[in-house]
Amino acid sequence: MLCFVRALILAVALVAVAPVGAVAASWLDQDPPANWNTMRAPVPEAPPPQGDPADTPRCKEQVRVPGSSTDRAVASRGWTLLGPGTTSGATTIVLAATSVDGMCRPLSYQAFVFVKGRFAGTLSPVPMDSCEDGAESMIRVVSANELSVQYTRYVDSDARCCPSRLTVVRFRVERMRDGPMVVPVTAQTRPTSQ
Repeated sequence: MLCFVRALILAVALVAVAPVGAVAASWLDQDPPANWNTMRAPVPEAPPPQGDPADTPRCKEQVRVPGSSTDRAVASRGWTLLGPGTTSGATTIVLAATSVDGMCRPLSYQAFVFVKGRFAGTLSPVPMDSCEDGAESMIRVVSANELSVQYTRYVDSDARCCPSRLTVVRFRVERMRDGPMVVPVTAQTRPTSQ
């Protein structure tokens, strides 16, 4: 019993001192990743800003005003829309953030998936930060029911420009009677070509 208590204390201590990004991106090390999306869930509320607001004047070129019901659903929860939405058939992906860094890179950003205007889930269990472990770097709509998303993977020795690994997660868009849901299916990590 004493060994169990010591192991538990050590595990808690390691989590307490681990970098937040490392803990947040650990979902990418599971294959298949555990699903965080639930059917008929609301669009998540935006976290508090951690840098300059995403709509700061110097970054206005990347911000857009809501132009559709899916855009309004995201913006109404406190998010600022970034770049154009991606639509393929009935599936729409909206990117949004709460903050930007000094180079207008998004902080606390998320990718929201909608099917026929209904929220189906996010492409990360937690908001992401540019140039940090677990940040989405490319979304590809493979078909009406499949998405492929690339995430940057950093270790402490990596320069912020250059992650040493990439993880590609394949998602399935499930269309059920009660509504759509995005489900991570596989996660594969590989080294980047330096």
